[in-house]
Amino acid sequence: MAIYRASAQNRQQRYQNRLRHRQQLGLKVAHQASDLLKRDFNAQRVVLFGSMRSPNQVHERSDVDLAVWGLNPRDYFRAVGQLQGLHPEIAVDLVEVETAPSRLGEAIAATGIDL
Repeated sequence: MAIYRASAQNRQQRYQNRLRHRQQLGLKVAHQASDLLKRDFNAQRVVLFGSMRSPNQVHERSDVDLAVWGLNPRDYFRAVGQLQGLHPEIAVDLVEVETAPSRLGEAIAATGIDL
């Protein structure tokens, strides 16, 4: 029984390490995405929301959810294309707050992390 318990603890520790690594990687990608949006697309504000903002919410399929203010609507798809190329393992989802439902924008602004 002790061997089983030790093995289970070892698996759990490896799993937690993978999640911690995924969040660190996700935060790095989020900052890169924010820099790109502000520099290349003149975004006024970029906010991280969703599971990547909290270590307790990250899971193996967590992606980077970003809200953007001030992005020219004509640039949206070009921006998304560039964001998808930042990292092969981490997808980036982009929400234009000006065109999103107001309650979503308010929730993101209240709970998200400014980048």
